[in-house]
Amino acid sequence: MSTVLLEIDQALASYHARLGARPVAVYLGERKFTQLILDVAQLGAPPALSTDAGRPRTYRNLELLRDEVNVDALRII
Repeated sequence: MSTVLLEIDQALASYHARLGARPVAVYLGERKFTQLILDVAQLGAPPALSTDAGRPRTYRNLELLRDEVNVDALRII
């Protein structure tokens, strides 16, 4: 699994446990956003990351946003 996807999984779990709220967006710093794109490309076409594959069900209805200010950050809102 991609290290960025693993970080997102952990951040989402922590966010939910801490606030009990449903997250709406994931802000990725520029480097993490780029790494995620490269990781997804290695997985193959988008079907490898489809909800049928089970992986991004966690991310359903979440937006992935690129944060140009925090180059390495990952924030859940």
